[in-house]
Amino acid sequence: MNKLRLIFLLFISLFIGLISFIMLTYSEHEKVTEYGEPIRELGHEVLEMRDHITNAALARVSNPYQMSADLVALERELQKLRESYQSENIHSTFFKHLPTAQLLERFYNASMANIDTLDNLIGLSVARQFILQSLTLQLTGVSPTNAEVNNANIDIQSELLASMLIGGTEIQHSGVNSELANLYKTFTELNQQQSQLLSQVLSAHSMEYIEHIEHQFTDLQDQLKSLIVKLIIVLALLTLAFSFTMFIFRVFELKRNNLSYQEAADKAEKASEAKSLFLATMSHELRTPMNGVLGIAQIIKEDSQSADTRKQAQIIIDSGQHLVTILNDILDFSKVEQGKMELEYSPFSVTDVVTHLDKTLTPLATDKGLTFTIKDNIPTNIQLIGDPARTRQILFNLAGNAVKFTESGKVEVEFLIAPTTPTSVNILVTDTGIGIAEDKVDHIFTAFEQAELSTTRKFGGTGLGLSIVKQLVELMGGTISVFSQLNVGTQFTISLPLEMHELEEKVIDQTPTKVNETLDDFSVLLVEDNKINAMVIRKFCESINLTVENAYDGLQALDKLASNQYDLIIMDNHMPNMSGIEAIQKIRNELKLTTVIFACTADVFKEAHDEFIVSGADFVLTKPLQKNSLQNAINEFHHQFQVNRHRLANAHDLSDKDDSNITMLTRHPKVKLPLTEEEISRSKLLTNDKLEMDDKLECLTSLVDELENEIDELIELFSSARTDDLCRTLKAVRAIASRFEMTEVLELATSAEQITEHHVMPEAELLQQLVNRLMVNSHQATRLINKLNQQRKTG
Repeated sequence: MNKLRLIFLLFISLFIGLISFIMLTYSEHEKVTEYGEPIRELGHEVLEMRDHITNAALARVSNPYQMSADLVALERELQKLRESYQSENIHSTFFKHLPTAQLLERFYNASMANIDTLDNLIGLSVARQFILQSLTLQLTGVSPTNAEVNNANIDIQSELLASMLIGGTEIQHSGVNSELANLYKTFTELNQQQSQLLSQVLSAHSMEYIEHIEHQFTDLQDQLKSLIVKLIIVLALLTLAFSFTMFIFRVFELKRNNLSYQEAADKAEKASEAKSLFLATMSHELRTPMNGVLGIAQIIKEDSQSADTRKQAQIIIDSGQHLVTILNDILDFSKVEQGKMELEYSPFSVTDVVTHLDKTLTPLATDKGLTFTIKDNIPTNIQLIGDPARTRQILFNLAGNAVKFTESGKVEVEFLIAPTTPTSVNILVTDTGIGIAEDKVDHIFTAFEQAELSTTRKFGGTGLGLSIVKQLVELMGGTISVFSQLNVGTQFTISLPLEMHELEEKVIDQTPTKVNETLDDFSVLLVEDNKINAMVIRKFCESINLTVENAYDGLQALDKLASNQYDLIIMDNHMPNMSGIEAIQKIRNELKLTTVIFACTADVFKEAHDEFIVSGADFVLTKPLQKNSLQNAINEFHHQFQVNRHRLANAHDLSDKDDSNITMLTRHPKVKLPLTEEEISRSKLLTNDKLEMDDKLECLTSLVDELENEIDELIELFSSARTDDLCRTLKAVRAIASRFEMTEVLELATSAEQITEHHVMPEAELLQQLVNRLMVNSHQATRLINKLNQQRKTG
């Protein structure tokens, strides 16, 4: 606790110091700006005065007294500027090295020197003009009195005389007296002096100090701006570092509290509940803004026409997803610690757990020039019983680390049946990466630790991945060991006590939904109080041609549902006036609507998701929401949307009937259908050894397309009571069943067809059994396709 206080005090001190220094720097910047502006204005005045005086000197000085007065005024302004910076220190102690005062003094001295030169030029011009006029009067013989009467002619003659004299013409006159000669000599000297001053004033170097000093002031301003930006970045990094440090301290503090609370069961229980609440709240509060960040970044990436913008948006997405991964690691670690990690037991195949692994890691390995191989030595007819999701998580952590820490060579994942009783599966993850030192191997499974500090700096990570792997393996009753050599490679060996059956149990469907479309005029009611999240989800929906209407709490949603129909409801949970769970319950229990409902929440704990499902939600989306997750969920319920539309379309025709008597065909989730009812794997057409692998794949792919099409037609035709069309579809189903020797499907299709031939609609139960059989065989055909693809890839 003392360390925490010390860090807090240190942070506050640094924070206040940085804020003060930023303000001081800003003040100094304003001072430089304050002096830079008059420098620019006075510099321009000096240039304008030079141009005005030189033009007058080259032509004819019309009002020398006004020009002299202007020079005096300019001198006063320069003197006033000088007094302003000489009377006080311009900069504070931290910035006394700035050359502001030197620049100002240089500007003052140079400007005053130029003003003196210009003043001399005015005097010379006036004297020259006077001598020239005297010469003109004497040469023309005009008296001064007459000259005043005819000034215009005298001026013209003076200019002509000046041109002649400057051009080198000598005055030839027998009566030239000494006075006239002296005037001529004086004019020549004054003209030479004026020419020299003009050359000096109009020289490129005489005024270049103005531009140079202006640039130096601009550079000073830019330097101070840059310093301010750097200080702000340091402040942001300091705040981030402090937040992360406080978070880490909080995690360790919770862990220490758990150990101390074990002395009393009631205190331990309360502490555990408090920790769960903290993590749930933290997860929700972090995921909610992350949903906005990632969502907006995805929208920018998709909408932008600039490659640089798309690249920068992808950096935001990658960073945000990395933050979510870290958050998930922390949450999983906490769940295991508290004993809240629950395992599921269901059948699955190796293909089910490695398909996504292959698709995700193979591109990453290829980008690094690595070979990524999956070897499946488990017979294709063997089903494993265990937790596929946690098995997949273990593989992702180990294989992902292997790819990350391997610069050249290969990464290999291999599955073997261990010769043990009871049976178990060995999983070997091998790489040719950096390896682990012998004295560090014992520490790699410790939370928040990696083999070397340099590893963290180079590759990143929280140090939780392997700790979670070890705890998951032990939770599943297995063991994990590691063998490694520095700069040679590493091999992790996992032994999991998974039961095995020969396709006798249900399997988890990992087949990606092929449908990537939506219904026409698909309408969505989005119930979300956070305007940023609402905007992101709306953009996602609109990008796949969905029409979205907003409600900002449960009460508004109920009002809209009372008078409008929607294909889909996307429901947030934590909202004012009425929560999402309460709104869903009212939709199901009071409004009696069967509209598909997707819950969308930042809560990631299983209890929160289960509560949504129990209340009546069909599916739960987790924030931060990804566009492909929304699309996949919509695809998964595509047929349910169709069923709901048919039900609404037929509601008017069936209004006289009791709703309880209306039966609809549905697509049950494949996970709930017994795979023992499949027949396709025993088809002689497919088990023929003479049939090439490519021919089998083509045959199976065509079969899946046919079965899925017939299932859709059966459901639609039964819903719309089109007996004749249903009869034709049943004939097509019977032909498929005969070709692939699916006896049970053939019997059901024949029975239904015989009924429809009498223009009578078969019982829904009979057709539902047929639909279920077709779905099971379609699912098994898809699994066979995946296995054949995997065998072809691994050789």
